[in-house]
Amino acid sequence: MPPPIYITVKYNQTLQVITGVGEDPMIMSEGSTFSWLLQCIFTSYPEIPKTYAPGVLRFLVNGVAPKTYSPLLDGDEVCFWTE
Repeated sequence: MPPPIYITVKYNQTLQVITGVGEDPMIMSEGSTFSWLLQCIFTSYPEIPKTYAPGVLRFLVNGVAPKTYSPLLDGDEVCFWTE
């Protein structure tokens, strides 16, 4: 089993209405990708994809726009916001 990595997911005020939190500390497996994180978040907060059409949400991983299969690393900070 891969070792765990610890990341922080931050939400803007608009998304905080859905999530109820400004930050979510998350534990994932080493080798997890941004697309897997996105799937986990949409599963935890199904109102997000129901409320926002594709292309409306914006994301940064450590200040850089991720690619779909960008690997996540221990200590990464992922920011989610809406346009």
